[in-house]
Amino acid sequence: SIRVPRIMRGPCDPIAGMHGAFALLVALFEREHRDGGVFVESTMAEAALNCSAEQIVEYTAFGNVMTRTGNRSPQAAPQGLYAAPGFEQWLAVSVASDEQWRGLVAALGSPAELADASLDTLAGRHAAHDRLDEVLGEWVAARPIEESLAALVAHGVPASHCRDPRVAGLHPQFVARGFFELAGHAAVGNQPVPGLPYRWSTVDRWVHRASPTLGQDNHDVLRRLLGLDDDAIAELEQRGLIGTRPAGL
Repeated sequence: SIRVPRIMRGPCDPIAGMHGAFALLVALFEREHRDGGVFVESTMAEAALNCSAEQIVEYTAFGNVMTRTGNRSPQAAPQGLYAAPGFEQWLAVSVASDEQWRGLVAALGSPAELADASLDTLAGRHAAHDRLDEVLGEWVAARPIEESLAALVAHGVPASHCRDPRVAGLHPQFVARGFFELAGHAAVGNQPVPGLPYRWSTVDRWVHRASPTLGQDNHDVLRRLLGLDDDAIAELEQRGLIGTRPAGL
């Protein structure tokens, strides 16, 4: 269903962006050291191939062409996101072993639909995935998500409340540990940013400032570390060697 949340190939976007940014820096360096512009060609597909070896190996080794599977997995069945009562309430479930399957059946009250012996194997469950999604989806939709989650976890079934990443910082565990810390940014003001995933008794906070805007610290660094005076810094600005806006903008 198109309504079910899923992560598609979103990681390709930042990977392509990283390659493109690196190519741009090289091009800018080249432009400064020779006459004329530089043609840059950076493709998303070729950049993504650097981190998508699974599909290539699967085909070259076994001749299998991997296809889109949405939230499903070749190592687990049933697996997916199931809608619970309420707005945008989704329960993530992944049954990766026969033992977990027996736990799922028990959690659901051993319904007749799940008594088929063919479902005792991963291959059989994969073949019946659509039907299993219907049974599990109806069960999740009939009760509060906390109740479904507690029942599944109590029977050893991997399950979790699927949380909106936009409000991940409100999770009680993150709040209790102070994982997100406020940082004041010159352009957007105070914003919560993730700190480090560990704590030291002698450190109250990891984030002491936001990332600087372009050239924000030029005067401080050049004066304090290099000993340049205002005239020298002004000359660097006039020559376009430093500044607060990218060249050409």
